Amino acid sequence: MKILYATTNPGKFAEAARHFEAHGLSISSPEMLGLSQVIEESGNSLEENAILKAEAYLPHLPTDSIIIGDDTGIEIDALGGEPGIKVRRWLGHHMSDQEIVDYTLKRLKKVTLNKRTAHFRTVLAIAQKGRDTITVDGLLTGLILTAPIGRMREGMPFWQIFYIPELKMTLGQFHKKSIEYQLEHPTHREKAIQAAVAYLAKLQS
Repeated sequence: MKILYATTNPGKFAEAARHFEAHGLSISSPEMLGLSQVIEESGNSLEENAILKAEAYLPHLPTDSIIIGDDTGIEIDALGGEPGIKVRRWLGHHMSDQEIVDYTLKRLKKVTLNKRTAHFRTVLAIAQKGRDTITVDGLLTGLILTAPIGRMREGMPFWQIFYIPELKMTLGQFHKKSIEYQLEHPTHREKAIQAAVAYLAKLQS
């Protein structure tokens, strides 16, 4: 099964590749296949953006290829659900990882830790020529810390400041754990990947 994971975010691709491999599947990035698409995330929801990303590559790949589009958002309760689907465009321009972290902490400066709840949600759109595109999703709830912990991971600004209370660690610390541990405690993306793997298994059968 030839699977393209339609993201140019290196951190997101590395995370997804590790989890798909744990389920016995290999994925490729657009760069690995020599593809370069500029996709405007003009949708009004994670579902719409994920579908846009997946279907943009359909004309450029063989009929039997599977394309998975990924869109992830984070809603911070104390900020009325911001940034939602507009993490990178929160301030109206393409923000760097550091800019996102700094702006988040600035906006939450006067908010106590127990009120800094936030929700990560990943939507995967699975597209193939001749089939309707379907979407699956996953959700993770946590807290935004008052200061970053650990080093920045490219493409994953919230890993330093998103804390998972039940695991007593940040997302960054979580992703240093073994793949076995991660599979036992699935995050938003792994939950979506589990649903995608189940759907792909049905296609194969």
